[in-house]
Amino acid sequence: MRVVSAWATPVLLLAVPTALMVEGRDGLWLGFLFVVAPLFASLATPERTAAAAGFQSFPAVLGLLVVSVIVWANLSLAGDVATWLGWPRWLGVVPAALAAGVSGVWPRASRAWLWLVPIGLVALLLPMAAMVRTSGSNPLAIWTDVASQPAFRFSPESPWVTEGRAVGPRRGLVLLAFDEEHRLTPADPRPLRVEVNDSGRVQVQEWTLAPGQSVTLRPGDRLQLDGPRRLKFEADKRVPGAPVSGTAWADSSFVPRPLRLLSTLGLGLTLLGGALALAGPAGSARPARAGAVLGGAVLLALLAWAECWAVYAVRWAPELYMGGVNGVAILELPTLVLRGSAWGLLLAGAGVVGLLALFLAGCAALRDRLTEAGGLWAGVLVAAAVLALLPLESWALMLSALGLGASCLAPLILFGPPPARSHAATWALAVGVVLFLGVTAAGKVWPPGGAVAQALVAYPALVAAPAAAAVLRVAGRPARA
Repeated sequence: MRVVSAWATPVLLLAVPTALMVEGRDGLWLGFLFVVAPLFASLATPERTAAAAGFQSFPAVLGLLVVSVIVWANLSLAGDVATWLGWPRWLGVVPAALAAGVSGVWPRASRAWLWLVPIGLVALLLPMAAMVRTSGSNPLAIWTDVASQPAFRFSPESPWVTEGRAVGPRRGLVLLAFDEEHRLTPADPRPLRVEVNDSGRVQVQEWTLAPGQSVTLRPGDRLQLDGPRRLKFEADKRVPGAPVSGTAWADSSFVPRPLRLLSTLGLGLTLLGGALALAGPAGSARPARAGAVLGGAVLLALLAWAECWAVYAVRWAPELYMGGVNGVAILELPTLVLRGSAWGLLLAGAGVVGLLALFLAGCAALRDRLTEAGGLWAGVLVAAAVLALLPLESWALMLSALGLGASCLAPLILFGPPPARSHAATWALAVGVVLFLGVTAAGKVWPPGGAVAQALVAYPALVAAPAAAAVLRVAGRPARA
């Protein structure tokens, strides 16, 4: 359960329904790995790991770095939640960091960490049960309903139609493509920038409208959004940014086959290796059968929540596709399904409470992971909280942490240091670190073009982990006479 708690943090959990919404059936791989990776790490870790590897200075520093980035990612998500609620970012980061620090200074709270897992489960499953009851259909029926939809359209009761809602990315630029004529009404006086397709010629036009005025966009026009804009859309029109149809979302793959295969392999290596990095050094004994069953049941319950959440979001709130699916925004789903009910806001709050409980349980487990690093928990929280004030992508931070663990610590955990060449472990770790950072930096400096390069940049562990493992295997061969 400590492995499950350290694994099922809010960033990784929210990534599952987000992937299902964005990638359709391809997103199921992330859900599968979410369940399998920690169980594999717990059962596949050699019993000799803790004693044989020793986890001396260099591995301990890398383990500290992995844990720190995971905490950073989750505190960054807390800042995103505060921003989503309209609060200053620090109002999400600071309280979450202080709550996580309680386990380090209050031993009784640290011993009670296990109770946070069922509290988080109940708080997450309660809104899901309410949505199932309100819709009058089970998730499988909703899946069938979604898969048979010819198009995703704005309903007349949609908040994006009746009152207008904010649309657009938190950072970066996004283009909303319109497939049919659509009347758009901005709720603020800022100018609208639209890419107009005129007989194959693309021109950027800018309009400044008075409050209440509308503009009609034609098929092929694209609205430029460089930040959140409050917009009102027309009922019964296609949702820009949503899949073409329910069939396209449920049955089709959205990326070329070579890139899909490499990305799946990279995701699997990153998550399996990252789970090994979290679970391996914690102890030398494998979990009992009851512990494995309990951990598996918790992970399956969380996976069921994520899949139901994604299916209901596609069915009842396709507007979440506009500007890119945001893991924080999907927490609002109960208010969109239970429209007009005061329970919707309370159930959305229950989901936030559930994620906070899982975060605190994960922090208690991660703090125990730092016993070999001198228990630097307070320093980790302070550094992570300061960095989390910067609006960085939490899922990218999480992938970086797991990828670093997969590239360096996972090979050492699986194979152990060669008995005759103990210094080879240091060389393997150094090779993993250099290659992981090198591939990541190269992707930032030279954006990849081909499918192979894109997959390697997205998952640097594809290069770093095999190289580190090769160093250990070659060093472990007996010397020739």
